[in-house]
Amino acid sequence: MSLRDLAVLYLIAGLACAVAVYRGARPDGHGARRRAALSAALCVPLWPIWAPVALTAGRGESGGGPGGAAGEAAARVLGALREGVSACAGTAFEALLSREAASRIEAEVARAAARHAELDALLRQSGFDEGAAAARVAEIERGGGGAGARSLATAHLHLENIRRLRAMRDRDARALEELADLVQALRTQLVLARFAGSSVEGVGGIVSEVWARVEGLGAAIDAHGAGTDGTDGTVGPIAT
Repeated sequence: MSLRDLAVLYLIAGLACAVAVYRGARPDGHGARRRAALSAALCVPLWPIWAPVALTAGRGESGGGPGGAAGEAAARVLGALREGVSACAGTAFEALLSREAASRIEAEVARAAARHAELDALLRQSGFDEGAAAARVAEIERGGGGAGARSLATAHLHLENIRRLRAMRDRDARALEELADLVQALRTQLVLARFAGSSVEGVGGIVSEVWARVEGLGAAIDAHGAGTDGTDGTVGPIAT
């Protein structure tokens, strides 16, 4: 099978995933349809990592869970990046936000959203119920069941682990939301700079902040996976 054949198969798989993601979102309003379309569009080039994220986030949205908010934030990043790339294409600002740079940001956001979705799904399991774990600690402290100090220490460790996992999940969600707001601000600044004739230096600050946030996402993911494969997935700033 030639490289071209593999590329065609990859594209077909991406399109199939995009259709599944859009239908799974069940968009019932203009804003929801737009978010679903953006999420589906991201599936075409990044379906191996984005399709599971989008489908999990879609289930989180229908239940009002935090997974939906993170998926929506990732879709906002995608939409703002594409509009920003279009705004600065063929101008002096293109070096600040090229298509290649946008693709790198999208891939990092997909990784962060995937980890958030994994943590969110894990914390929905009965064995990771914070309320139940806290109740068990209280029961042991009251002397219920004749449990001793070792049982109490184990119960405390279980509760602390659950709380740390929840903190990681919530931190990822906040980071994605903040990055989405920042990328949207970058898009509007690029559009303004294009039509107002602003200098490249005037846009460089917010671009640097975007890359700092993206690097933060990558660092958190790599710290989470430290000691497994030894790879470094952080993204560096673009030379301008």
